[in-house]
Amino acid sequence: MPLTSSRRLHAVVAAVAAAAILPLTVAPASAAPAPTAAGTTATVSTSALGGAVRTGTSPAVRWVKADRARVTKRFATSRTVARPDDGTRLVVLDRSPNRLKVRLPGGRKGWVSKQKVTGVPLRDLTGTRHTTQRVRVTAGINASSRTVAYAALGTTTKRLARTTERPTTKVKVKLPGGRTGWVAAKRLTTRDVWGQLAQCESGGRVHIATGNGYYGMYQFTASTWRAVGGSGLPHHHGAREQTKRAQILQARAGWGQWPHCTSKLGLR
Repeated sequence: MPLTSSRRLHAVVAAVAAAAILPLTVAPASAAPAPTAAGTTATVSTSALGGAVRTGTSPAVRWVKADRARVTKRFATSRTVARPDDGTRLVVLDRSPNRLKVRLPGGRKGWVSKQKVTGVPLRDLTGTRHTTQRVRVTAGINASSRTVAYAALGTTTKRLARTTERPTTKVKVKLPGGRTGWVAAKRLTTRDVWGQLAQCESGGRVHIATGNGYYGMYQFTASTWRAVGGSGLPHHHGAREQTKRAQILQARAGWGQWPHCTSKLGLR
């Protein structure tokens, strides 16, 4: 072998030996992840996790704190998607500076103003209650708030979640016609006086007409029914209409219009 070739061989052997004794280096934990086969860094998108704004934890949740907050398709001026009642639980999907994209309990999605929701779970006051007397229903908590309606004695209401964290003696309710407002908590009861009266008078049968001159749930006579604004005969109408006319009669003449049953029920 020529001398020049021998020198080259010695040089290669020396280089390999030097490389073998160099210390190994380990990439720090903060180093970028290894490229994928496609040569790009592997990432997990929020859309792959159902669109939630958080990953690795439960999605952010908000509760409606406004009366029938408006949820829109996108911007405040766009089409209305829904008007959820206060206390409705919303799952946050995305954010903009002033609005949140949310999913409603039924699955609908839309955008709502951040001012209309709260991150504090509202007190659960749901359930049916009945007024113990004729009550004033107001738009707000304060006594000076605008009057929404007057509810007759025994009106069936649906209690809604509180929209305020302040202590209050009032409860927000939904009335049979769909209006919502605040009433004094002490004016609500679980006792359904009209249901009890109808059960006593007619067994609760809405369309009863036995031919004895008395009709319907509350056993109106035809003349008394017309006197309180009813049309036709009582048993031709539904329970809500009959109860409305019975409430008018009670407000005008008291419980004595049903002497036996009201005495039995302790209403007079």
